[in-house]
Amino acid sequence: MLSLAFECAGQGLSAALATSGGDQIGTTALNMDRGQPAALLPALHDLLERHKLRPQDLDQVGCTLGPGGFTGIRLGIAAGLGLARSSGATFYGFNAFDVYALGEPEPEGLCIAIESRRREVFARVYARQGKGLALADTVLSPEDLMQTGLFSRVIGSAASKLDPACLDQEPDMAKLARFMSSAPKNSAQLVKARDRSAPIYLRAPEIGGMKSS
Repeated sequence: MLSLAFECAGQGLSAALATSGGDQIGTTALNMDRGQPAALLPALHDLLERHKLRPQDLDQVGCTLGPGGFTGIRLGIAAGLGLARSSGATFYGFNAFDVYALGEPEPEGLCIAIESRRREVFARVYARQGKGLALADTVLSPEDLMQTGLFSRVIGSAASKLDPACLDQEPDMAKLARFMSSAPKNSAQLVKARDRSAPIYLRAPEIGGMKSS
């Protein structure tokens, strides 16, 4: 079982490969604010070639559906679907918030803040006690988010906007690739993500001459 996971809707471009049992076999990452459309497919093919693999060897292809930059979201979905269809692999589309949560087995009181390239951030907050969300996926200013008092810690690509001591981090594609290769096929996360390709924007695209992210 060979899984490819990639992300290009954020502040860069990253991808990872993992085999059955969740063994990671390779990663790639490019720190780039713009230019993902031209770099994505060459980066994915280079990752495969470095490990003497072809697209036809893939069993699963996964990417994030957002939230993030509009162009990156659309590009990732199109590339993921294209790779899956041409190779016969199964396609999985993941909410970026869910990918961050993979590394948090106990997310109580956790805020995930994702960069929106605007004043606001994309945010999700887990309840302090019990399971569930205290704040479902939304868009808020850092000030309004802090005033909710719903969380005690923060992670994500916009974490430093809420806590300057935090390090901003993109979703971990190595964790996602390992999860895809090791989780049971009937796991809730995989069932939810299988063949899911609708973009997750959380806000309307900007028109009328304004620059799109």
